[in-house]
Amino acid sequence: MSNIEDNYKKTLDGLKDKINAQLEAYFNFKLNECDDTRIKDIIIKLRDFTLNGGKRLRPILMIMGYNMFSGQDERIIKASISIELAQSFLLIHDDIMDQSDMRRGKPSFHKAVEGSLDGNDATRIAENLAISAGDLIDTFSHEALLRSGFELENLLDADFEFSRIIEDTGKGQILDIYSSIENLYSEERLTKLHFLKTARYTVQGPLLMGAYLSGNKKYIQEIKDFGKYAGIAFQLYDDMLGIFGVEEKTGKPVKGDVNEGKKTLLIIKAYENSGKEDREFIESCLKCGDVSDSDFNRLRELIKSTGSYDYTKQKIDEYNNIARSALEKIDGDKEVIKMLDFLLEYLIKREN
Repeated sequence: MSNIEDNYKKTLDGLKDKINAQLEAYFNFKLNECDDTRIKDIIIKLRDFTLNGGKRLRPILMIMGYNMFSGQDERIIKASISIELAQSFLLIHDDIMDQSDMRRGKPSFHKAVEGSLDGNDATRIAENLAISAGDLIDTFSHEALLRSGFELENLLDADFEFSRIIEDTGKGQILDIYSSIENLYSEERLTKLHFLKTARYTVQGPLLMGAYLSGNKKYIQEIKDFGKYAGIAFQLYDDMLGIFGVEEKTGKPVKGDVNEGKKTLLIIKAYENSGKEDREFIESCLKCGDVSDSDFNRLRELIKSTGSYDYTKQKIDEYNNIARSALEKIDGDKEVIKMLDFLLEYLIKREN
């Protein structure tokens, strides 16, 4: 790692520490104003779930969206946790829908709640509590933003963008659920899904919220373009990690995406480039719900032999180049722009 990369990493680690400290302070504030032991227990579990790992990518990008046009101050740290709280809300509900037992190497939220319950109905009650907890932390996310101390006009712009981010993510989730039961799925439809479900709230939305809080609206379209294509590249790479990553590093079951029947670009292109027998095999893997090790290894080999793996890598590079071109058009703080460029590379080379 070069000295420049090392300095960027230290800066990002420093921001992550500040974000974690602000998250902890916010949860303490919510616990102190709560007088019910049952609700407090859920808030504690929300705190533990939120603080359990995570790259803090979204709040960091929100801070960078602000710092492109304004100097650093504590208000943006306070505001940035809003998108991380929303991340917990989305992950909690997502894990219930996917019936995922693990998140970041530990039990998913509903499974952690289930572990604290007794009785034959523990699973259903835990899921009900988790859904309610997700709704609760969603309201926390907007409160954290509105309490950050920014000027009212800028806050309204940022919170309106925040609401649209969650709306688009919900639309993406609907498409994702349908994708698991639709026999035919195109690359075009998958790209739309990745934009709505991932790019909007992972990259584009946080950057826009930060820019709105700075009061600078000159480069909104450039930020949108950067965020869209960087976010899609991020998700395509995430899908590659989902099949070819190391479970100990990703914190997710390596066969999870296949068992959930997800039609990633890797799967779509492998299917398109396969003969009848291999197509039927791919379909059986996606439908079985518990693919064997041998079938999973065969599927991975198919993805490579059909050219799907290389095609996906090519699309990631293509989207990254479009994102970088948009970034170069933004006249903002030079160091922040350089750090965003560094982050763009990190997103497609990470191991988790």
